[in-house]
Amino acid sequence: MKPVYQKSEIPFLRNKHPLVMAHRGRSAFTPESSFQSFKEAYALNVDVLETDIRLTRDDIPVIFHDETLDRTTNGKGKIIDYSFEELQEINLGYMFRDEKTGEYPYRESNYRIVSLSDFLEKFPKIKVNLDIKDEIRRAPKVILDVIRECGSENKVMIGSFHHKQLVRFRKLGSRLNIPTSASPSEVLAFIFHLTKLRKRDYCAFQVPMQHGLLPIVTENNIKRAHKLDLAVHTWTINNRIVMEQLLDWNIDGIFTDDPELLIQVMGTTK
Repeated sequence: MKPVYQKSEIPFLRNKHPLVMAHRGRSAFTPESSFQSFKEAYALNVDVLETDIRLTRDDIPVIFHDETLDRTTNGKGKIIDYSFEELQEINLGYMFRDEKTGEYPYRESNYRIVSLSDFLEKFPKIKVNLDIKDEIRRAPKVILDVIRECGSENKVMIGSFHHKQLVRFRKLGSRLNIPTSASPSEVLAFIFHLTKLRKRDYCAFQVPMQHGLLPIVTENNIKRAHKLDLAVHTWTINNRIVMEQLLDWNIDGIFTDDPELLIQVMGTTK
């Protein structure tokens, strides 16, 4: 059976070089998921900005990874318990620590949690990878509505750890042909040869190098995926040696907190 997606139709498959995919922006050096972090990554001419989406209490999709505010901000509690307006009082960069100095340089900053709509409007000319973090049933529709309102259907890819959320999004957005990555269960089916992939609703595997003791990204698995016109994007790689190995294996994209390093490595391995 013909796959749902063909290489020529997908903006997230490799063209001249593997995709440089900025994980939450330039997050090794600037507070993750902040507008400034994405701006700095964009200035490096990366191929993709990667980010995560959660809903606020008033159903505003925002750019944020964790379920709670505690790890990265001066706030406490769950994102879903706050309105978007209330979240604007939170300092997004409060807990960012400079590894070299041990200091917290952004505690006096004005970095605020960004809405998905503002994010898409500020970066209209670059591909965006969106990860649906919430298991809330309405989240896929709310996110899809914002994508459509911003006219971003042709520049986004959707991923999620939650299979049901991907199924919902695919059903809602089927006519728009917005690409999605495989869910964890779909990845495992591929790894263990449990399916012939005769029905395929995704165009890429976005995966870690391994899961526990199970290798996921291997040279052989990349070759297998390519034979099926599927891309392989791996996360989150900040090590030069691993980057070089992946490039040698013909990887399609690499998520990294340090896009400068990846760009440098790619320049020296051509």
